[in-house]
Amino acid sequence: MTRRQLYFLALFFGLAGQVWIVYSYKKLERQEEAFNTCIFKRVTGLPCPSCGTIHSVVSILHGNFRKALSENPLGFVGILLVAIVPFWILADLALGRESCYRFFLATERQLKKRWMLFPFLGLILLIWLYKLGSFFSLF
Repeated sequence: MTRRQLYFLALFFGLAGQVWIVYSYKKLERQEEAFNTCIFKRVTGLPCPSCGTIHSVVSILHGNFRKALSENPLGFVGILLVAIVPFWILADLALGRESCYRFFLATERQLKKRWMLFPFLGLILLIWLYKLGSFFSLF
């Protein structure tokens, strides 16, 4: 992926993520359920590893970190990515740098190594098992 493609996609999805967070925040503030976008859950009826992430992000914004962690630990990663990456890219573009792109390439190289990939996938699997356990009221 070229730097231009990465920056375009990251800015687009970062902005979309920020809009989605504001939308969900306002819906949940009014005690309304936000629109469910999880295709996996719609098809199978089961939560995917990322289900509950938006609720987690809203809980973080309310300062309720314990609730956020129980809803989905990926909310902490998501809020950091949505909050930091778009501004990092804009700074790179304004200053003529490509530090975000180099970080992306380095991260991609690391995740291609089995000793990094398997623990990462194992963590996602653990989160999914936790979500399934909560779904079936095992925890």
